[in-house]
Amino acid sequence: MGDDPVMKKSLKKEQVDLLKFEKQLLGLGAGLAALTAGAGANAQKVVGDLASDHAGNIQQAYLNLVETVQAAHNAIESSAAAAGANFLHVDGTPKNIALVEMAKSVIGIG
Repeated sequence: MGDDPVMKKSLKKEQVDLLKFEKQLLGLGAGLAALTAGAGANAQKVVGDLASDHAGNIQQAYLNLVETVQAAHNAIESSAAAAGANFLHVDGTPKNIALVEMAKSVIGIG
């Protein structure tokens, strides 16, 4: 299985697709952070603590999505290692930083 070129090519495509999605997901996190910060100040005046509660719920839902994608990332990485392929990483991103940690940093809670 380690020398199967078809398996390696398939895994590489999955890796590339997942990395593209991860980058989009981090972009979404940056957008959410900006929206919740900007809207939060005005909403706080109108609805009080409900605004911060909703912002917290949105952040938690986002992190749940990121954790699910991180699990997929880990599974594909394991499959790649089992197939003898090198796992790809986003350029400029150290291998040891998990997607979840990057996402927390983007939304300002990590």
